[in-house]
Amino acid sequence: MHESAAAKKLLAATLPLMRTPPVNLGVICDCLKVEVYAMPCEAFGAAFSHCGGRRCLLVNSRLPQGRFRFSIAHELGHFLLRHRPLAYIGEKRSPAIEKEADAFASELLLPEDFLRADAARFTVPDLARRYKVSRQALEIRMKNLKF
Repeated sequence: MHESAAAKKLLAATLPLMRTPPVNLGVICDCLKVEVYAMPCEAFGAAFSHCGGRRCLLVNSRLPQGRFRFSIAHELGHFLLRHRPLAYIGEKRSPAIEKEADAFASELLLPEDFLRADAARFTVPDLARRYKVSRQALEIRMKNLKF
C-alpha cells in the first residue's frame, strides 16, 4: 500500500521531533510547508489547495477535535499521495481514493509503534484522548492492526 509507505516516510522525518503522542500536525505541516487555515464553515470539513504558489489547507473550525485532526491528516494524504485536486468544493472523489486518504490519516495520527506501546497501558477512551482522535478512528486502526 503506497499510503502506508507515504505515512511511514513522513513519520520517520517528523517523529524525532515528537517524543510522545499525539502526533503534532503543526510540525508535520511545517515540514511540508503547508499553511493551515481554520474557519467556521458549513460547506466542507477540510480541503487542500494551492493558493498563489503556496500549499494551503482549509479546515472547518467547528469540527470536534478528533475529526478536525483526522480531516487535516486526510487532506495531507490526498496531497502526498498525489491525488488530483478537486475542481470545486463539493466535488466527489472515488471511494477508493477516499479510502487511501483515510488509511494514510489513520497511520499518520496513530503510528503503530506508539500505539502498540500504549495499548496495554491505556483503555480505548484514554487512548483516544491521548492521541486526540475519535474513538471510531482509534477502533478502526486497532482492528486493522489486529489488536
